Amino acid sequence: MTSAWTDREFPKTICLFDVDGTLTPARGVITENMKKTLEELRKKCVVGFVGGSDFVKQQEQLGENAVDMFDFCFSENGLTAYRQGK
Repeated sequence: MTSAWTDREFPKTICLFDVDGTLTPARGVITENMKKTLEELRKKCVVGFVGGSDFVKQQEQLGENAVDMFDFCFSENGLTAYRQGK
């Protein structure tokens, strides 16, 4: 892991979540409660999402700031990836 995560309680732990049916209802939009939960979890460990949709669709579901909400973003089953927003 990178030193960017040393401030987290478990800096060597990555929690990855599927988008459809886990972070959002299937093909739906993320709730404010889920956003708050992820924000709290991100204080403890590294957090990312994985999904089969393209990144544009994932942004529709997770919000335009999806790359800032997560440490890792994997779209199209991993064909497109972002780490720390890049």
